[in-house]
Amino acid sequence: MEKISRRNVIGIAAGALASGVLAGEPAEAQIAPPDDKQGTEPAGASTGKTDSPYKFRLGAATSRQFGESTVREHKLHDFPMSSNMAATLIRLAVGDFREPHWHPNSDEWLFVMSGTIRMTIVDGKGESSRFTCGPEDVAFTPLGFGHYVENVGDIAANVMVIHNHADFTTVNLSEWAAAGKGSIFAETLKMPAESFDDVPTKRVFIGRKHPR
Repeated sequence: MEKISRRNVIGIAAGALASGVLAGEPAEAQIAPPDDKQGTEPAGASTGKTDSPYKFRLGAATSRQFGESTVREHKLHDFPMSSNMAATLIRLAVGDFREPHWHPNSDEWLFVMSGTIRMTIVDGKGESSRFTCGPEDVAFTPLGFGHYVENVGDIAANVMVIHNHADFTTVNLSEWAAAGKGSIFAETLKMPAESFDDVPTKRVFIGRKHPR
């Protein structure tokens, strides 16, 4: 375990910036709104519904496209029978990453179906863990812990993410940075203020790392 400054959870971004994670190009969602902005949609909005209230076709759910990466999920309004759990299928294209984020109201359980990913998790004491997962590996991120996922393999990575809250919420680092003051973030991270001149004005969610 390595120690990371506890000044702010945004300290997760320091190493991410250096490795190109946050410097990557954001890939705009082309089909559906952000994951935790869908809570007011009607129950019939998802295409994954079936004739049984106990079954949901996650692979047929509405896809959010981010370049070559995709996200499909169900939440409470999609699958009411699953009243305390939600699931997401994420396909991360080669070189793509799920931006640094945290979930204020749920734990996250991640299962790698194919490909190779690297996870970085930072706990509430500023301790970090960085590790690689391959097919059939499982990773667990407790409620509120900052984390991000990178595809570090040479093929697309497919993962399933389970939350123990049917309407889990997400705080994305890009959204926080866009809403905050760049000079405060720069001073916190001891970086030049101009480094934040090009901070995205909307969430990245899934982006692509710049080649070195």
